[in-house]
Amino acid sequence: MLNRAAVLADVAARVRQASPDAPLGVLVLRAQRVRDIELTLGYAAGEALGHAMQDALEAAVRPGDRVIRIGAHDFLVLLPALRGRSHAALGAAKFVRALQQPLDFDGQRAQPIVVAGIAMAPEDGEDPELLCRRADRACDDAMHGVERYAFWTAPPIPLDTLHDDLRAAIADNRLSVHLQPVAVLPDRVIHGYEALSRWTHPRLGRIPPDVFIGVAERGGTIGELTRWNVNVALRHLATLRASGKPVRISINLSAVALQVPGFVDQVLDLLRLWNVPGDALVFEITESALMRDVERCSHLLAQLRAGGVRIAIDDFGTGYSSLAYLRQLPVDAIKIDRSFIRDMVGDLRARRIVGTMIELAHDLDLVVVAEGIEDEATLALLQDAGCDAVQGYLIGRPALADDVVQRAQAR
Repeated sequence: MLNRAAVLADVAARVRQASPDAPLGVLVLRAQRVRDIELTLGYAAGEALGHAMQDALEAAVRPGDRVIRIGAHDFLVLLPALRGRSHAALGAAKFVRALQQPLDFDGQRAQPIVVAGIAMAPEDGEDPELLCRRADRACDDAMHGVERYAFWTAPPIPLDTLHDDLRAAIADNRLSVHLQPVAVLPDRVIHGYEALSRWTHPRLGRIPPDVFIGVAERGGTIGELTRWNVNVALRHLATLRASGKPVRISINLSAVALQVPGFVDQVLDLLRLWNVPGDALVFEITESALMRDVERCSHLLAQLRAGGVRIAIDDFGTGYSSLAYLRQLPVDAIKIDRSFIRDMVGDLRARRIVGTMIELAHDLDLVVVAEGIEDEATLALLQDAGCDAVQGYLIGRPALADDVVQRAQAR
C-alpha cells in the first residue's frame, strides 16, 4: 500500500488533467462485514480476500485507470477522461459486481458486501484530499442504496441566509478573482484573460458562481458584486499592462447588473481610475440574457461601447437570438459555447455548425472566440475553420489572479 502523500500526489496529477468535458472519477470501494468472514474462516481467509479483491478490481478497470489499495479491504480507483457521471456510475456498478463474486476458502464460500462512493473532479472539487474524503463519505450513502454505489452530494445551501453573507464578503473583500487565458490563433499568443469570481464560504465551502450570482440578482447586490469584480479585474489588468503586456480582460456581465442605475458611468470611472483604455475591457453577456430586454440592453451596451469597451455575446448558439438581431446588436465578438466545440472531432455535423458560425460572424465583422478547448485535434479543426481565438484547459486553467500576474511579470 502507498503512503498517504504518494496517494494524494497520484490523485493530484490526474486532477490536473481533468476537465468539465472529460472529468476524473475518484472512487472509494469499501468492503463490509469482513470481520464476520475472518471470525468464521480465519484471519488468513481475510488476508486472502483482500488480495483476491485487488486482483478482481485490476482485471475490471480500463487501461489507464488506476487502482490503489488504501486499506486491507478498501480501494481507491481513479477513472480519468470519463464522459460524465453516468460513465462513472457504470464503472462503479461494474466494480461492485466484480468484488462481490463469492470466493472459495477450503470448501467454504465467502462473499463480501462492497459499496462504492464517487466524487467527480472538477465538479466536486480539485483538492486531492477533499475529493477522497467526499468519495469516502459517499460510501456511507451507498450502504443504504439498492445499487450499492452513490455520488457525493453537496449539503443544501441555505439561500435565505446566503444573501447577507455575500454582502459581507463583498464588503470585506473576501471573494477572489481567477484568470483564465485566451490565446489568438494561429500562434497561440496569450492576448487576454477572462476574470472569474470565486467565493469560498467560511462554513459552506466553495459556493458555485451560478448560485451566488443568482443570490445577488434576487437580493439586490448584483451591482455591488459586479463593481467589485470589475474593480479587482481592472487593477490586475493595469498591473499587467504596466509591465508591458498589452492584454485585455473579459468579465461576465449579468443583464440585471447592466441595468442597475449608474452602472455605465461607474465602469467608465473605474477605467479612468486604473488608467486602462476602454478597448482593453470586454464585457461578456449571454444571448439568452440579452434577448430578455433587447432594446434596453442594447442601449446600455451602446453607451459602454461609446466609451471604448468591447462587447461579446457569451455561450453563442445556446440562446434564441435571430440573425437579424445579431446584425443590429452593438457587439464586437461572439464566444461559441463549449457544447458545440466538444463534439467537433467525432461529429461532422458539429464541425459544419461551428464552421457556419465562424463564417457568419466574420461576414458581420465580428471576432470569434471558441471556449472549452481541451485537445490538439479540436484546436486544429478550429484553426482550419478560421477561428480567431480560443480558451480552455488546453490553453490554461483558471488560476488566482495574483499568481497569474506574478508569473506574467516574471516572463
